[in-house]
Amino acid sequence: MRGFVPGILMNLPLSEEIDRIYGEYYYNFYNKKQEVPTEYSEEQAIERAGIAEKYGFVDIKYALFHRTRIFSANEYSTLLGTYSDHIAIEESIRKKFFSKIEDAINSHGGSVALYDTIDLQLARKP
Repeated sequence: MRGFVPGILMNLPLSEEIDRIYGEYYYNFYNKKQEVPTEYSEEQAIERAGIAEKYGFVDIKYALFHRTRIFSANEYSTLLGTYSDHIAIEESIRKKFFSKIEDAINSHGGSVALYDTIDLQLARKP
């Protein structure tokens, strides 16, 4: 999956098609080079948890949770519509972008399985 969307699509042909759509709409809109997707790592969770230390927090902990979620085409585009960077795309472009994503999902069986890594950060202020 793209670096800014949680998770990894588990259907490779669908993932590749969505990557192409992101290149055409998302990356063109932001004039950015297309990123290679990577899974959120334990090292990144440790680094993020450490930020709290700069602000005087102690007993810093983190945990990683993994799950797979299934979305219909509409549910997935609705999820994308909750991300601030996606909301910021000019409306006419965003509508076409999300429509293309939905068309891709529907042409690959009508649902998408998304593997998520979710991190939890805990810290205490002394």
